Amino acid sequence: MKKVFPSVLTLGNLLLGFSAILFVYQGQTAASMMLILLGLFCDFFDGFCARKLNAVSELGKELDSLADLVTFGIAPAALAYVTSLQEIRVWGAVSCLAYVCCGALRLARFNAAQSHMPGFVGMPIPLAALLVLLLSVSLPPLFVAFGTLLLSLLMVSRISFPSLKKIKPEVAEDC
Repeated sequence: MKKVFPSVLTLGNLLLGFSAILFVYQGQTAASMMLILLGLFCDFFDGFCARKLNAVSELGKELDSLADLVTFGIAPAALAYVTSLQEIRVWGAVSCLAYVCCGALRLARFNAAQSHMPGFVGMPIPLAALLVLLLSVSLPPLFVAFGTLLLSLLMVSRISFPSLKKIKPEVAEDC
């Protein structure tokens, strides 16, 4: 049973992401954003629980990436397009497509070569998603498109980013 719990959280992440997409197209931006943020919560705790319960698996890693692509790739791109980028149709669509493709590449690269590393190479997709949400509700469409393209490039870049999940607290030694 303990090995099932992390997968339930991962599937929760996936369902929250899909629900966010549905809410975007119903014009409920705030609800969509909240669902993406709840997906972030599930994403953090699925890996945390898997490690604590000794339930880490290849299947879980792949499932996590599929859920992340929906919740942090497709849902934020849909939200950005509907709330802002549809005003600049071609550039808006191009920036969203680039974001989704680079997010998928980033997740695949992580699974293939980086999951054992203490940090990340390229911006993690959950961080990129949070920034796309912020851009979408605070900037004009051209800036949102530029910012989304920049985030896309950062996801597939070779820039190092720390991993909050893998930071271990230091234990103070008694004197």
